[in-house]
Amino acid sequence: MTPRQLEIWDLNRRGKSRAEIGRRFEFTRQAVYDALKVSNEKVENALRHAAEAGSVEILKVDAKNGILLGMTPVDSSKVIITFSVKHGVQTWHFEEPNCGSCKWVKRCTERLLDEAEERNIALSIENKMMPPSKLAQVIFAKLLPELDQP
Repeated sequence: MTPRQLEIWDLNRRGKSRAEIGRRFEFTRQAVYDALKVSNEKVENALRHAAEAGSVEILKVDAKNGILLGMTPVDSSKVIITFSVKHGVQTWHFEEPNCGSCKWVKRCTERLLDEAEERNIALSIENKMMPPSKLAQVIFAKLLPELDQP
């Protein structure tokens, strides 16, 4: 994706209208629509490719918001794959991992906080202090309401 396509996609994800995006780039609304169509296709392809590479069964894809809900075929545990401006494609194993034994705790926490910030999800100080597995549940439940369902 080009930097401009990425910026247009991100502005749309953050709730800007096509007219607002068009004014910013001096594009017509039709040009913005066309750019968003291409950008959303690229985001969806990236999410689907990551799911396929990780052997994740796809349950839902939301290219506009850069998020995919899937599950592992082995134990049906939930997997979230995200696309963000800052970190590109990330895979999050949603079910209760043992974050205390993982060397990536700090990195995961930082990236999850970035995900929340990019998606305008307000977090309390208590949320920010949670282990990554719990923080992911807070963030992704706001993006995918079906996560609260069994």
